[in-house]
Amino acid sequence: MRVAVLAGAVGLLAFGCAAAQAQDASEVAFDRPGIGFSPSVLAPGQVAWEQGLPDIGHDDSDGVRTTRYAAASLLRVGLAEDLELQIGSDSRVWERTRSANARERVHGGGDSSVALKWVLPGSNDTTQWAVLARQGVLTGASDIRAGRAQQDLGVSIATGDLAFYVNGTRDEDGTGWTASPSWTWLSTPTVEAYLEAGVGTGSQRSRALGSGITWRVATAVQLDVSVLRGFADAEDDWRGGFGVSVLLH
Repeated sequence: MRVAVLAGAVGLLAFGCAAAQAQDASEVAFDRPGIGFSPSVLAPGQVAWEQGLPDIGHDDSDGVRTTRYAAASLLRVGLAEDLELQIGSDSRVWERTRSANARERVHGGGDSSVALKWVLPGSNDTTQWAVLARQGVLTGASDIRAGRAQQDLGVSIATGDLAFYVNGTRDEDGTGWTASPSWTWLSTPTVEAYLEAGVGTGSQRSRALGSGITWRVATAVQLDVSVLRGFADAEDDWRGGFGVSVLLH
């Protein structure tokens, strides 16, 4: 189930949704970049594409250096006033591992996911919160595919320049939790910049600090750059990358 293959079918689904007044493109909040997600959804019938160009992870532990590049794709479709469908995929993955005795390279398609985002009752113009339930799909190449499909259930809340995200994950390594506060310290009609922290437990054990910038180069087009420094042994030393998000309809 590749995002590129499903895009046409999901696009038709969007046009079949209940008619509603689409929100202005400048008011659409994209989910890229950052640890969490935006607690808002697209209006019914709206379609957005978010693409990593690429997303990058790097780790250097115990003499083994691993670098991973992923073209992470996300298709978002507004289904109802408070409900959104998301289809994601690491559509292409390049991974290189080097040690004193060996070098290995893998390349291929990554795993995919299907998710629903629901804006919760009580959201208003000043405070919004939403839940995102995601089910992984094992579509990756044999040397990239995870051992079991990942499942996530997360909540994001934002008020003013502050946001908080918490997520429970179940994957091949067990279960774990991630929490992440963030602060948007710069906000203009075209440029935003944020700081964030991440703490994870269990299979998601992590300690991270990061930052990112978004730039609306056009009303419906956003570019982004981000970086995240990891401090826990079980996570990448560095993560981040570049991306573009586009409101298609």
